[in-house]
Amino acid sequence: MNDPKPPGGQTAETARKAPESTPVNAVPGQAPAPVVHREADGRKVAGKILSVLIVALAVALALHVWGILERHPRTDDATARANVVAIVPRVRGQIVKLYVEDNQAVREGDPLFEIDPDDYKLALDKANADLAALDEQIEVARAQDAGLKFAVKAAEAAVDTANAQLMQAGDTLRRLEPLLPKGFATAEQVEQAGTAKQVAASGLAAEEQRLNQARAALSALETLAAQRPGAVAAVHLAELDLSYCEVRAPFPGRVISLNISAGAYASAGVPVFSLLDTRRWYVMANFREAEIRHMAPGTEAEVYLLSAPDHRFRGKVQGIGWAVEPEDEIDIPHALPYVKRELNWVHIAQRFPVRIEVQDPDPDLFRMGASAVAIIEGEDSR
Repeated sequence: MNDPKPPGGQTAETARKAPESTPVNAVPGQAPAPVVHREADGRKVAGKILSVLIVALAVALALHVWGILERHPRTDDATARANVVAIVPRVRGQIVKLYVEDNQAVREGDPLFEIDPDDYKLALDKANADLAALDEQIEVARAQDAGLKFAVKAAEAAVDTANAQLMQAGDTLRRLEPLLPKGFATAEQVEQAGTAKQVAASGLAAEEQRLNQARAALSALETLAAQRPGAVAAVHLAELDLSYCEVRAPFPGRVISLNISAGAYASAGVPVFSLLDTRRWYVMANFREAEIRHMAPGTEAEVYLLSAPDHRFRGKVQGIGWAVEPEDEIDIPHALPYVKRELNWVHIAQRFPVRIEVQDPDPDLFRMGASAVAIIEGEDSR
């Protein structure tokens, strides 16, 4: 069978051998010129330039980010903190009233709990009674003061008289004793003079005793008056103990760690629960030791809470920790240093705690121990 001829009078073999395309600018009767793929080469060059630009831009961006992080270090190893104060009663007794619940917000001066005041009321009544009795004794002594002073003066005069009599009896005895051997005085006279001297000495001793008694009676007023400040102090102490029976909030905050009920026994000096001080909040952020050179007390900072990442809080560095507990070291007093026989190929930088005071805390968002992010903005702006 003969092969069909394609259009134009060409055979199928001739058609298969014909060139697929003929250049537009080909000259009849001449060999076609080679095709130059200029467009493809242009795309390759542009691709290489774009790759170089992307790499350069990535390097520049990495250096820029590194510079930002170097000048403004940040860390997510941070937690929110506030001061926690243990509520400790100053008197002991049974808790008869409990006014708060765990996690409750309180204001300064709000009552927290009350200790049974009956014992302290009795102590106050006794102190007042002792003071009243002492005041009565002072009044009696003050009324007798004039008579006691007169008695003292009379006793002093009697002592002077008895002393003069003793001196006179002694002089008489000394004059008669030399005359007895010569016969100018009798033994009876000498004996009478000696007896008179002894009587005068006894009289002087008796008068001196009366004088001491009068002076003691007179000094009783001074003694009672000196005791009064102590009695007044005892009353004030009893009043103070009674006032301690009602424990109030020393500052606004939140009650935490409340695990008691009314009826529990409170001991003086033993915490009952704790109170979180919500007036001031801090963020304790751990920064690498190479980063703390970019900060100082007063440095501005930004704080974000993981529980509220859309809220930005301003802060200032309050202080940088000066001591941390070294790891993998054994402190043996009065012994040689202990060095482990191993080598850590990767050295991990030590971290130091930085205390950042939050300037605009939101009490509804901040919680003790909440995770936070801290960013150091710049040097001290003060």
